[in-house]
Amino acid sequence: RKRRVKCPQCRSVTRLPKNGAAGLPRDTSRTDEHSRTSRCVSCSVKGTREVERQTVVVWCAKCKVALCTNHLTEHILSGQGPSSHTIIGLSERDQSTDAQKGNSPALCGEHNRPLEYFCKACGVCICGHCATIGRHHGHSQIVTVHKVADELQAEVQTKSKKIKDVTLPRAQRALEKVKKVTSELTTRADQVQAEIRAASRLAVAAIQTCEQEKLQEVDDIRVVRLKTLDRQREELRQHTAALEGVVAFSEKLVERRRFGSPSRNSTQQCEENIVGVLTAVKARADVLDKVEFSETADHHPHLAFSSTNETEMMQKACELLGTVVSCEASAAHSCIEGDRHKHTQPGQPVVFSVLAKDRQGKTQIRGGDSIRVTWSRLPAADMAAPAVEVRDKGDGHYDIVCSPSRTGDYEAEVFINGGKLATTLVVGCEEKWFDFDSTECQAGLKISSDKQTVIYDGQTDWSSALASRGARRGRCTWKVKIRKSQKMNIMVGVAEKPGLTAQRDNFMSAYCWFGYTGRKYVLGKWSESIRKFKVNDILQFDLDCDKHTLQITNLRSRETAKIDNLPAAELFPYFSLVHPQDSISLEW
Repeated sequence: RKRRVKCPQCRSVTRLPKNGAAGLPRDTSRTDEHSRTSRCVSCSVKGTREVERQTVVVWCAKCKVALCTNHLTEHILSGQGPSSHTIIGLSERDQSTDAQKGNSPALCGEHNRPLEYFCKACGVCICGHCATIGRHHGHSQIVTVHKVADELQAEVQTKSKKIKDVTLPRAQRALEKVKKVTSELTTRADQVQAEIRAASRLAVAAIQTCEQEKLQEVDDIRVVRLKTLDRQREELRQHTAALEGVVAFSEKLVERRRFGSPSRNSTQQCEENIVGVLTAVKARADVLDKVEFSETADHHPHLAFSSTNETEMMQKACELLGTVVSCEASAAHSCIEGDRHKHTQPGQPVVFSVLAKDRQGKTQIRGGDSIRVTWSRLPAADMAAPAVEVRDKGDGHYDIVCSPSRTGDYEAEVFINGGKLATTLVVGCEEKWFDFDSTECQAGLKISSDKQTVIYDGQTDWSSALASRGARRGRCTWKVKIRKSQKMNIMVGVAEKPGLTAQRDNFMSAYCWFGYTGRKYVLGKWSESIRKFKVNDILQFDLDCDKHTLQITNLRSRETAKIDNLPAAELFPYFSLVHPQDSISLEW
């Protein structure tokens, strides 16, 4: 399409040749007119050779011929005399010709007639001959050029008015809004920068003040302790000198061989002196050891950067800077992510996620918190608590993995750094004793590959399904989760298999609840109701075949309802759906 061009005169479409405009057809009408008006007519009539023809210098406006100098006189004398000719120059002729072309209407290239009509089917201007006898004859959408011009003018005026009345005001409003938002953003950015600078200056000032105070405190402690050590060193030197005197006295006694016969008083006095000096030396050494040990930060809390005032000051400075203060997690702000009520089967692990937050409610960026789980409810008082494993992810998230070994309901409390979380963990452990039976599903119901989910994708009303197994005695428990529903037109309960088979088109033989109203439905009769079902509700069914009762519990709203006087027959879990894409699933 890009290599097609339209003739500006005849409006015909022509494919553009490979060599470009040079390969297009030549305008023969303009070529002939140019040849006729640029050659001397007398030279052409007399058969003068091309090389002998003279250059055209004048133009006869009366006869419409060009003349050279040699034939000008001959042409003037011909006819009825000189007055019958109008001789003008070539430049004047060209100017008059251009003026005439500008005032003359456009002509049809095929019939040389004014283009007075427009063919809408072909999208070109045509003359009267083209419309009546030419190639546009028979086209139904042929109107006058003036009418097309009026229509185009009206369309242009309409669009111009729409642009002026709608588009331009809208663009101006958008521009004003952009200017306003830009101004507000600039102002807010300046305010934020000013706040950041102020917070930075405050933090730097707090750090510098704390640094000076700590350095001064350490210097004071150093001076005091040095004085104490100097005094103790002097006392130790004195005791050492006394000990050296005792040693010298003992050596003197040995040299004089007086150990054998000294007086009792002198010997006792010597021993007392030695013991006294040794005791004093040992006491001084013990004091010195204590002094050296007490120089550590553990025995001088004021040397460590952990006092209340300094800690609060640093936390305030760090909060102004928008940073996170590294402190332990708070149980009041920490929480359990996701569903705190989960189901599993005996021996299968279930994972809960705990999100640790500090006292300001900010998520911890590190791990290392103390997580403890205590089971507050077990299926039996004498059974051992399930094993619990806490996995620290190092970013404030902790996974609690537990694997109950017996069926029943478990509940656990979670403690973080000694504080108890507001919510508890609930684990329901049940054995999977049935699934959806594809042979007992009516048309329109689709069962998943694991036989745990049923989806309605048919067109009929109230398609029903039964479980693969039923119960005749004892107690049975199962849970159903409402995954998707448009209006909660879902029936759940129990039914007798022969009765349901005999009445495949309804649920008159079922004992169930209706999700849209929450009302109980027993053998075609309505009774009291509970709260309407909602998406993601988990319904727990407790069937006691010995007492002939069925109790339903909504685990989210904690509402219960009960059906008594069930028949003494084998009862199957029963489900019925009506709307497309409604789905429910079994939870174990």
